[in-house]
Amino acid sequence: MRKQSARIYIAALILSFILVPYTISTAALPAQEGTKTTENIADTLQEPAASGEPLTEIPIRLTGSDAEEKNIILEWDTVNGATEYAVLLWDNNAWKEIDRTQENVEIVPLTDYGATNTLKICAYSVEQKQIGESTQVNVLIPAKVKKLKTTAYSKTKVKLRWDAAKGADSYKIYKKQDGKKYKLVKTIKKTDIRLDVKDKETYQFKVVPVFNGTLGTISGNAGIISYSNKEFVSMDHQKYTYTEMCGDIQSLCKKYSEYVSYETIGYSEEGRKIYDVILGNKDADKTILVVSTLHAREYVATVVCMKQLEYYLLNYNKTVDGTKLSDAFSKCNVHYVMMANPDGVTISQTKKPYWKGNANGIDLNHNFPYSFKKGGKRKNGSYSGAKAAGESETKAIIRLTKKLNKTQTLAVVNYHAMGQIVFGDYKRKNKALRADITDMYKIARNTTGYSSAAGYSAGSHGNYRDYLLYKVKVPSITIEVGRITCPVPKYQYASTFNRNKLVVLREAVWLNEKK
Repeated sequence: MRKQSARIYIAALILSFILVPYTISTAALPAQEGTKTTENIADTLQEPAASGEPLTEIPIRLTGSDAEEKNIILEWDTVNGATEYAVLLWDNNAWKEIDRTQENVEIVPLTDYGATNTLKICAYSVEQKQIGESTQVNVLIPAKVKKLKTTAYSKTKVKLRWDAAKGADSYKIYKKQDGKKYKLVKTIKKTDIRLDVKDKETYQFKVVPVFNGTLGTISGNAGIISYSNKEFVSMDHQKYTYTEMCGDIQSLCKKYSEYVSYETIGYSEEGRKIYDVILGNKDADKTILVVSTLHAREYVATVVCMKQLEYYLLNYNKTVDGTKLSDAFSKCNVHYVMMANPDGVTISQTKKPYWKGNANGIDLNHNFPYSFKKGGKRKNGSYSGAKAAGESETKAIIRLTKKLNKTQTLAVVNYHAMGQIVFGDYKRKNKALRADITDMYKIARNTTGYSSAAGYSAGSHGNYRDYLLYKVKVPSITIEVGRITCPVPKYQYASTFNRNKLVVLREAVWLNEKK
């Protein structure tokens, strides 16, 4: 009987443990949103409200942002009984407290431009019990607008384009004219837009990236660009200088950024940059290389070629001479070396008007590595040099020529002065090359009305055109502009341009049609 009573007692004791429920107090758990894990519970810094007491929802507002400082301003409703508020950032799969404040407003630094920051606000009583919490909000400041460029589509239309800014949902486009205030033109989601402009006016455009969040919009740092809707190349003065040319090249490339660009292909003997200005599609299979002003005093050729380039850009989206320029230059681009001898031009314009050579007194058009012959005098700028291709300028032209001949179908137009004649002779038996030269020669003569240079008897040792024809074996012509002595007077600039403005276009059309 005793044994049976003992068994009953033990069974009852075991049963009592089984029937009593095992519980964990929730007083130590934080108020988390979404799925709660042991990891983020352990990493949460705030202490929750007492078990069974609901948290007060805290309305939160965005009241400002500063893209330069990379921060925003948050404001929220106060909670009865709250003495402190914590600002928390979701970071590395856990809530991280970034500040505590007794106020209901906070300047919050964000992690990086274009990066989403998830935030919330928690309220605490004097006993450090959590009594309120906001919903989670996602905020960011978009990355800055970069590579903002303009392309004049016509005299009354300009296209803006830029790289997409990380984090931006849309872009606000602002425009202002000189002396006026910015005006919001449009808000768009694309990264390009065409705007109306007035001829000969100067503008500034501003593109502001915008993030559209649940709390409102946040603006990033704007891209700003100026735009001058005028022509740059002037033919109303005699000395078109190297500095003026450099400024005009940069202005044209900025205004017409989709159609033209430039590269530095070398430096003169005195360190001036020699530019290659590329009109049209850089990836075109064919190209016309225009080399101008190998001789210093012949700088009329530079201003005429610069005006020719600007004419093509002004009419890039139009039909000229029966040809839509954008079509012609998409298949055959043009490489312009506007001033092959910048040191010599500077000498001619400032010290010795009739100077032909470079800074070393070398006649560059006798310094190329074909039929080279020492001769001439350094003191008057007619020396051929001690060796072929010994000058920096000559080397730069040769490098560009070889590069283009290797990658594209090449034809070359040389601009010199003076005489209003065209050189198109060829003394070898290559029939295909002869036919190409003859075609180019006829185009140039018919376009300009210039005479044949067949009777010209000056020596041709080491000149660029012979180097092209007989060593590189590419078709080339030389056009001599101007009617009287060099330097050609400015009153001839406009008529010289008018005679030559279609030459390069027609040569490009010919090369495009050539099989």
